[in-house]
Amino acid sequence: MSPFHSQSSKSESPHSSAVLTTLSQPGTLNNEMIPTATAVDTYAPSYEAPKKTWKSYIWSTLDVPKEEARFLTKLDITLITSAALGVMIRYLDQVNITNAFNSGMKEDLELYGNELNFANALWSAAYVFGQIPSNLLLTRVNAARYIAFLEFAWTAFTFGTSAVKNVNQLYALRFFVGLFEAGHFPAVMYVCSSYYKPHELARRNSLIQVFTSVGPLFSGFLMAAVFEGLDGARGWPGWRWMYIVCGAISLPCAMWTWFAMPQLPGRAKPNWVFSQAEIDLARARMPSEKKFFTGLFKWKDIKRWHSTWHVWLFPFYFLCAAQIGQAGGSMIFWVKSYNVKGQPPVFSVAEINIIPLGINILTIVGALTSSWISDSLPGSARWPSMVFASLVGVIIPAALGATPVHPANRGTRWALFYLTSLAGTAAGVCWTFVNETSRHDPEKRAYVSAMMNAFAYIFTAWIPIFTFPTKTQPYVNKGMFATSGFAAAAGITALIIGYLDHRDKKRAKLLGDAGQERKDSESGSAPETPFDEKAADLRG
Repeated sequence: MSPFHSQSSKSESPHSSAVLTTLSQPGTLNNEMIPTATAVDTYAPSYEAPKKTWKSYIWSTLDVPKEEARFLTKLDITLITSAALGVMIRYLDQVNITNAFNSGMKEDLELYGNELNFANALWSAAYVFGQIPSNLLLTRVNAARYIAFLEFAWTAFTFGTSAVKNVNQLYALRFFVGLFEAGHFPAVMYVCSSYYKPHELARRNSLIQVFTSVGPLFSGFLMAAVFEGLDGARGWPGWRWMYIVCGAISLPCAMWTWFAMPQLPGRAKPNWVFSQAEIDLARARMPSEKKFFTGLFKWKDIKRWHSTWHVWLFPFYFLCAAQIGQAGGSMIFWVKSYNVKGQPPVFSVAEINIIPLGINILTIVGALTSSWISDSLPGSARWPSMVFASLVGVIIPAALGATPVHPANRGTRWALFYLTSLAGTAAGVCWTFVNETSRHDPEKRAYVSAMMNAFAYIFTAWIPIFTFPTKTQPYVNKGMFATSGFAAAAGITALIIGYLDHRDKKRAKLLGDAGQERKDSESGSAPETPFDEKAADLRG
């Protein structure tokens, strides 16, 4: 049977009559409705998932019908590119303060204490403050236009940072950059999870996620190039020109998001990219995205969500995993520390900015590899990637903390810093995991994503002040050991998440089997165990 049925009958239109058909006595799990396989099948009668072949392990569009492959290709070109470029410029604008600090800002603005830590803390505070309100808005507004607005807003403040004259102005601008960046990443991940099926999502999420490393990677090379070509031009130092150039890069990326980012499937209309038939296909492929407006979060829903493990464990894992990256972030300070005042510099400004970028390159390769492996594991298991990254986060920072800061063989510590990259390879898989586990509840999906990001940055706002204080860099051995502790907590949490997810899937499958037994009994073939009794056993 072709996956594309005739749309001539009004009853077969996936957007005119798509109503979730649940069992007469649906199963519940963790106080939530559990859609069974039967329910999903009857929800979108106009779409039949193609049989999965070996080609899908390379890329998901290779084993689907031509019309669906064309739609997915369009989606990849518009949604994934606009999301990835948005993430890149966000991280470019986010991390260039560290490159600027090590390329003249420190001396020009007299930042000889922990001012960099405080600036980053203010950014993190604004980022946390904006999380929940931003995701509340996301469920009510045009998601594509809202994401583009966020990009335009932080671009304006990036331009403004080029003209700061004192640390207080820097603090204010960093606060507003954090405020507008707050809702961006959860929003693009929310849109992606609304269009792509589980086996298609991890690789695409990871493609977006790796641009969190492309931004810093590009920033380092850009700082080196700007310092070389523009330092002193019109009387401005290179670090100020860096912000001008970053803003000039961000502006066209924001414009592409405005035109290319698709609206959520339930609210999408035909445009210059997608036809009505393709919008119908998007809705048929993702029946859980049926709502045109999901509405504001209700207090009763928030209380219900907080009775489930997702709201607690995913944010805790993410806040622990977010601290692991601090170990690799110390490398730029380590490289600069070889330059002693009054002596010929060991490393140039360009080398100080470029040498640490090996971490970003290895993170990109590792993250993509991790996502491909995750999609190929039985059941597209996500937790193994999270556990592996955590184990690396335990071992490598501990090794950095246990070795001399300036060893006789510089290459040993250099290699250890580069290996910290492997601890950052599971973020895209984790975001996929979060969206998959709450796919049937769009509001909860947005809420858990916001909580996860908020928790990570609540702690990132102040923990580095104590673990990796700027004024003691790169002599931060205690911070390295603290990082290993956070990584251990992340690994244990990932194992618990994997177990609970497996348990939930097993129970959901048994509830679906029980529903089929009920249908059989109503047709005259009574099962040995009544549905109500079996469901009660599962819930008990």
